[in-house]
Amino acid sequence: MRSSIITLSLFTIFLLVQTSAGQSGYVTYYNSRFEYSIKYPTKVFVPQEESANGDGRVFLAKGGAELRVWGQYNALMDTVREAYEKDLNEYGRGVTYKVLQNSGYVISGTKGNKVYYQKTMLNGSDGDGGAVFATFTIEYKKTEKAKYDPIVTKIAASFRFD
Repeated sequence: MRSSIITLSLFTIFLLVQTSAGQSGYVTYYNSRFEYSIKYPTKVFVPQEESANGDGRVFLAKGGAELRVWGQYNALMDTVREAYEKDLNEYGRGVTYKVLQNSGYVISGTKGNKVYYQKTMLNGSDGDGGAVFATFTIEYKKTEKAKYDPIVTKIAASFRFD
């Protein structure tokens, strides 16, 4: 009898976990090398193999949207501001939104027929070569903005160092 109750309890817990995961549709990718995590929608993005050096992963969607996430040591000992300014220069004139904070930054905009969004965080001291930057970028067609804007918001809120 006790065994039946335990089995039933475990089965109920399993169903609850499955149901809650299915309702949100988001699962967590955890990077053990740089100790960051990010949640992504499994109904939209398909994870590809983790990179050979273990720094991150690419997730692809039908229609060409792409989510990339990676970590890297701050080998050049950049401050957050220096890294931010380098990325701003790379994106050029298409930047429509930018935020710089002490521990990271966000840059978003358009390039051609695509929308891009980048969030970068620093784990460690500003300008420290042993610190780690973690970054995710997402690109999608402008015509899919209504679909991807809420997804980007959820992904960005989940991105963190563990």
